[in-house]
Amino acid sequence: MPKFWLLLWLGLLGLPASGVAGEVRRAYEMQPGGEYLAPDPRVKVGKIWNFLNAPAKKGKQLGNQSMVFERTYWNWGAITPEEMAVRQGEIYIFNWKNGGRSRDLLARFEYRQTRTREAVWSQVDFVRGAHGTLRSVFMVTGDDFTQHGRIYAWRFTLVDGNRILAQAKSFIW
Repeated sequence: MPKFWLLLWLGLLGLPASGVAGEVRRAYEMQPGGEYLAPDPRVKVGKIWNFLNAPAKKGKQLGNQSMVFERTYWNWGAITPEEMAVRQGEIYIFNWKNGGRSRDLLARFEYRQTRTREAVWSQVDFVRGAHGTLRSVFMVTGDDFTQHGRIYAWRFTLVDGNRILAQAKSFIW
């Protein structure tokens, strides 16, 4: 009972009671979309991988067989030059994990490109019943890639409602 009165008096005086009660307070960062950053330790962004799917320069052969395979994998089924051109661009793969309860999550990929400077483009992947290890693939290909250029900054966010659970971003973002 004395702890209650102490906390009440500290609250009336406007003093922080976190040291006395052992309460942990977090400062939430408001995002432009009305979302707030409240990390969940059970939701983690793991390996982030990107691949530039562009033709090799004339006379330059790729010595790395895994890169030859990747290009073949992403271009599988493209026969005509027009089909190949539509598939050229940048591909980002985000591996992430939801160790908590199964829930619907929104995976959002925001990026800036060289020719549009500070304009922020975004793609979303809505995952129903997300649980365990998952993968989100985002492709900036075709006209988006040829007209706006390469990606120079990006941010990947996992959102539950208006709460940001996990986030990863490039150094420049």
